[in-house]
Amino acid sequence: MKKIKLSLLALLTCFSLCVHAQQQNALMEQMKAMTKERDPQKNVLLMNRIIAENKLDTIGDAETIDVLKGTVALAFLRERRYDAFKEYIGGIKSKFNQTSYMDMGASMLVREKIDTKMAEKLARETIDLYLSYKDDPSAKPEGMSAADWKRFMDFAQYPYYDTYASALFANDKFREALLYQEKAFNGPPEEGLSTSVERYARLLALNGQEEKAYDLLVSLTRKGKSTADMNAQLKELYARKNGDTAGFEEYLGKLQQDVQLALKESLKAKMQDTEAPGFALYDLAGKKVSLSDFRGKVVVLDFWATWCMPCIASFPAMQKMVEQHPEVVFLFIATLEKEKDALPRVRSFIKKRKYPFHVLMDVPVADKPGNYQVVSAYKPNGIPAKAVIDGKGRLRFLSTGFSSDSELINELEAMIDLARQGS
Repeated sequence: MKKIKLSLLALLTCFSLCVHAQQQNALMEQMKAMTKERDPQKNVLLMNRIIAENKLDTIGDAETIDVLKGTVALAFLRERRYDAFKEYIGGIKSKFNQTSYMDMGASMLVREKIDTKMAEKLARETIDLYLSYKDDPSAKPEGMSAADWKRFMDFAQYPYYDTYASALFANDKFREALLYQEKAFNGPPEEGLSTSVERYARLLALNGQEEKAYDLLVSLTRKGKSTADMNAQLKELYARKNGDTAGFEEYLGKLQQDVQLALKESLKAKMQDTEAPGFALYDLAGKKVSLSDFRGKVVVLDFWATWCMPCIASFPAMQKMVEQHPEVVFLFIATLEKEKDALPRVRSFIKKRKYPFHVLMDVPVADKPGNYQVVSAYKPNGIPAKAVIDGKGRLRFLSTGFSSDSELINELEAMIDLARQGS
């Protein structure tokens, strides 16, 4: 459910970009440059240049122009230039695209702590606009089927309500925030996005429903779906129930113990037994590192990139794994870094965040632009991806994606243990 929600949200906010812009790589690159430009006036110049150079038509290319105006609007919003933001949002032809960019803007104002009062106002306006057209077939974007339109409209309320709840929460309006946070879940709260569930648990406690919050957090922990924030909340509530935190770590360990046992049983059936593709790459210090150097040890490969948000979100959990398992070799392979200056960019990223990772740089395939040697050899469905190799050099597991710290840690703990047994 969580992965489905994430993919739908991505489609919802960039549908028009995917439909109309993917046909021209040059146009895509120009639009990509716009998203990186923080100066709103420069963004206006970039937008006008893109429209002129690509001869974009206000009717035939309306969806693409909407994306350009939305990008400019967000740049003005970040600078708190609200009149200019409204002007460019108002210039977006599709109401569907308007609400998408308004929601992105409200979320940005909260996430970057720019202006939570404006975020609340904008999130409320987003919901009102959405409700005004959700049942109107004429609001459907060109190129989207009626079935897809209905599916998106049924789904859109959830991220919009979630953004509004986050803004209300940031402004200490806890009772109202709880009401909209509950509306933001499409199904059981346990199946929601981690950040939303974390907020929901806090709102329950703040609204006098500590027992319900406690039960929710215990349930998530037993299922191996809790995050570091959820564990911290559970610890707070445990202390209130028992007078102090004595015995909490043991209690938490017992809750997670069943997860490990169940995971091992399910993972046994998924174990692979193929020769792990060998490789030799250079690390950030310029030292050549080969997979064969670590024969006899369990090796975990983490395929990641500086632009991959789920990859970065998984790093705190991966740091815990590195610290807890000095006997395991963890190699973090930076891959798909297609823009120039990849090495200094990766080196700066790791240094700035002070991660104690052994990072290797994947190498582009000479005759296949966009492909990289090691990630192509292992063939994960995407990144982040983890490959677990036993001491005999056999590939035992290959997993992709990231949901929460606890899920990643529990899964890797089970995989490492099984790989160790296979060695």
